[in-house]
Amino acid sequence: MVSKECWHSRPVFSLIIQMLQEQDYKDHRTALELLTELLRSPDVAAAVDEAATRVLASWFRCGEPATVTLLLRAAETFTLHEDLAPRLSLLQPHVLRCLRAEDSGVVGEAFRVLRALVEHGARRRAPSLLVQLVSSLRPFFEAEAEPQRLMAFEIYGALLAKVRRSFLEPPLRQQLLSTLVLLAVHLVDRDARVAQVCRLALRSLASLLGWRRLRPIFTSGDLWRILRALLEHEAGRGRWLLSQSLALLQSPQAPVRQAAVWFTGQIIQSPAVAKASDVAEASEALRSMGEDPDPAVSCLATQTLHVLEASRSRPARPRTCWLCCWRR
Repeated sequence: MVSKECWHSRPVFSLIIQMLQEQDYKDHRTALELLTELLRSPDVAAAVDEAATRVLASWFRCGEPATVTLLLRAAETFTLHEDLAPRLSLLQPHVLRCLRAEDSGVVGEAFRVLRALVEHGARRRAPSLLVQLVSSLRPFFEAEAEPQRLMAFEIYGALLAKVRRSFLEPPLRQQLLSTLVLLAVHLVDRDARVAQVCRLALRSLASLLGWRRLRPIFTSGDLWRILRALLEHEAGRGRWLLSQSLALLQSPQAPVRQAAVWFTGQIIQSPAVAKASDVAEASEALRSMGEDPDPAVSCLATQTLHVLEASRSRPARPRTCWLCCWRR
């Protein structure tokens, strides 16, 4: 019907929407399967209005994995048509909620929709919707399941590569800036594919922010060089960098925790962190990391604390980058 561009595709679509308006409609799965196929037709897509989209959105409340999966596939077809781009804003909140579903199949399907949304529609999305997208992806950046973690970083990397600088309103800019340390430390992610995505994402983020001097440094993929350059460039925002670094001490990956310990030590030695409360908070966090199950992490945390305590007991002198000889 779709491939042959039958004239009755639009009337059939309208009939299905009319039937789906009844929430107790028993054959809704069959109707949704047919509707998803019909949506591939440009002629049908042009006929989808806000009312029809709201009918589809209402069915996400049913909670049945099989039904929600069909709805997500329908949402994915929305990304293929420019005419349907304005309607996606009605479906995106439901798609994002599906990332928290208990059914792994639903979560995987939601990731597919978000990937398609970024690939085909990121340049047309409102900044507020992009903020919601980035916020929803954040929990998956530290997921222990490698497929989900990789998918989250791939979607985020694709978003950074496609979003326009003119979209950088303060909320979106702050959301992107808050992932700088995250992207950097995941250069040592145990999944080499994630590390590669993060390297490319850092380059895209530097270009998006207009940081020309940092772009070649970010492109290098050298974690320690990147973190030092970031601390120097954002010298007036030490507390902000510290909060990002402290959050990564809870990562399930030992190499990421190790990098976060190192960067935390560098930050609290910086003049940018002047508040005693910030230093005390970081020191307490490092002290707890001395009990880390990974010997390399616990050893570095203990060594970091010793160096900090020794530096406090000595007269002030020019800061040196200690532990530079440490290698992962």
